[in-house]
Amino acid sequence: MRIGIDCRLWNETGVGRYIRSLFYYLAEHDKKNEYVCFFGKKEFKTLDLPSKKWKKVETNIHWHTIAEQILLPWVFYRQNLELLHFPYFSFPILYPRKFVVTIHDLIFDHYKTGKASTLPRWFYIIKKIGYHMVLWACVKRATKILTLSNDAKNEIVDHYHANADKITVTYESGKLEDLRIEFNSKEFDQMKKLQPYILYVGNAHPHKNVEMLIAMMQKLRKKRNLSLVLVGSDQYFYPKLMKFIKQKKADGYVSLIGSVPNENIAGWYHFAQALVTASKMEGFGIPPLEAMSVGCPIIVSDIPVFHEVYGDAAVFFNHNNATDIAQVIDKTLSNKVLIKDMVEKGYKKANSYSWEKMAKETLKIYESCISL
Repeated sequence: MRIGIDCRLWNETGVGRYIRSLFYYLAEHDKKNEYVCFFGKKEFKTLDLPSKKWKKVETNIHWHTIAEQILLPWVFYRQNLELLHFPYFSFPILYPRKFVVTIHDLIFDHYKTGKASTLPRWFYIIKKIGYHMVLWACVKRATKILTLSNDAKNEIVDHYHANADKITVTYESGKLEDLRIEFNSKEFDQMKKLQPYILYVGNAHPHKNVEMLIAMMQKLRKKRNLSLVLVGSDQYFYPKLMKFIKQKKADGYVSLIGSVPNENIAGWYHFAQALVTASKMEGFGIPPLEAMSVGCPIIVSDIPVFHEVYGDAAVFFNHNNATDIAQVIDKTLSNKVLIKDMVEKGYKKANSYSWEKMAKETLKIYESCISL
């Protein structure tokens, strides 16, 4: 079978992690099928392919653009693919052949995300209409739909009337891309200066509810001497967050350290008192699993997907209530027996998810599409 994978989002955070893991583990376990991967200019020039059965095609067409709808179908079509995998819902409606799609979540149905938030209101509305048109077509025409949790699956069925039998849940993993726990001297000094700290890792999009964590810190610091370290960056939401921190006069105990290289992130998890996330909605949630994999307890929002993914390895709080968040964090960190239990359960829970398993399950979906 000749299978295509749209890898244009290779370097993005969540979707990119999914694509990279799929690429490497499919290469390891599938020696039979041929693969054609569509990369942007940088990855096309720098990435080595795993075998002669793999081919790369340079595709400098950005997602969510008119060019994606008009020009990209021909780029895919001329590769004569038997199946094409879109690891993200943005696909060219005019592509006529068989495809599968991964819909990570429906967060955009509920919240503004990414560059959409910088647009004038009228243009944002047009973009959102286009988003829904593409998603409706995607759900209707895809041979199979992959998603990352049962919670996300239920939303797809509810919002877009998708056939539940057409959707398969393939869980992601929290296995770190680099397992070293190390720092350069400058970063180690920074970490020592910030200790003791609780940690947040991710972007600052509205559904992440990071402002609530910052507001919560004022209450938590009345009970214990802790700082909040925020790991992540983007061009729009983190600059807004910096203004919010100054407005709340929280810059003495809330630190934005930007993106952290793969070889250093394990250390930030390992030395944190806990990883905390107040998300209002997620499709899966990788950072807490990463934290658990290196012995960091997690304290998270009381939302269905987090119960599904983390189970009894997490402690939950009301993400709409700063007082409750502070109380739950304080009570959890004060209970050494509970922390020890969370760490043990966290290791087991993190090890129960596997990128390798995800890739194998995805391969089965590919193969099942041949007869459909």
